[in-house]
Amino acid sequence: MLPCPAVRAADAAAFYQGRELNLIEGFNVGGGADLYTRIIAKHLAGHIPGHPNIVVHNMPGAGSMNAANRLFNVSPKDGSEIGLFAGSIVVDPVIGGVPSQYDSRKFNWIGAPAAESYVCIASKTSAIKTFDDVFKREMVTGAAGTSTYDFPVVLNALLGTKFKLVKGYNGSSGLRLAYERGEIEGFCGLGLDSLHSLGITKDNATILVQTSLKSDPRLPGVPLIADYAKTAEMRQIMQLIFGWLVMDRPLAAPPGTPPERVAALRSGFDQTMADPAYRADLAKSALSFSPMRGSQIASFIEEVYRTPAEVAHKAAHLLGRHVP
Repeated sequence: MLPCPAVRAADAAAFYQGRELNLIEGFNVGGGADLYTRIIAKHLAGHIPGHPNIVVHNMPGAGSMNAANRLFNVSPKDGSEIGLFAGSIVVDPVIGGVPSQYDSRKFNWIGAPAAESYVCIASKTSAIKTFDDVFKREMVTGAAGTSTYDFPVVLNALLGTKFKLVKGYNGSSGLRLAYERGEIEGFCGLGLDSLHSLGITKDNATILVQTSLKSDPRLPGVPLIADYAKTAEMRQIMQLIFGWLVMDRPLAAPPGTPPERVAALRSGFDQTMADPAYRADLAKSALSFSPMRGSQIASFIEEVYRTPAEVAHKAAHLLGRHVP
């Protein structure tokens, strides 16, 4: 039997008091993900017993997989280190063909601050005015890795769009500079929050399609990518590749973290999400608010791991991944 909440809180307070809590962030400095991380770090400590000093460490690479691999295999399993990743890392081991060294089901999921509405955008100066136009002519599209590469590749292979990828840009800030210089016509696979932090809005860009599976009320009239699915299997593949956006930027503790400290971290996260000061900082930064609890993330992942092997294999093929 687990100890009562008061005993668990006392254990967590004794552990965290006067301690640094390392938050390993799988993103570059700057951009929407980094901004979310730092706002969460600012408020989370006040809701964890013992009030540790939270120190953010940026560890970008492989679409947050470097950070996820570290947290699973290297980080101490005592609650002194947690991570925040791209939501895609939860489905990557199921799809396969990537250097994942973890089982998503074994992380201790703490929560996610928001779902994200990922989009494809085109410059106002581009001849591309609607998503249907990308079926008719090439669109020069920037890629900085992960979703900005994966999403247009999948759309080309699955639907027959004509995104012409220019790879190698350094994060979202690199894409913005290329976009402003006219090197590229636009890009896919960044969320509205990240775009806003880069100064890109509906006023200076054409939003072509929502690659999320649920429509964002901020984007009336912008089609959903699911609207273009022609078969049930195509919808299954889209669910696997795009469905993780319901829990973008999830936080986790390593497997083996003591249950009472996991409980304290989850409770602290939930209290942070309800904190008016936290919400005010989100509003000032134009970041969305649609949190997901750790238990809900765990349930989502269990469902993902039940994906039929043939669907996962086709998703891997579309992403250009080599799987047996």
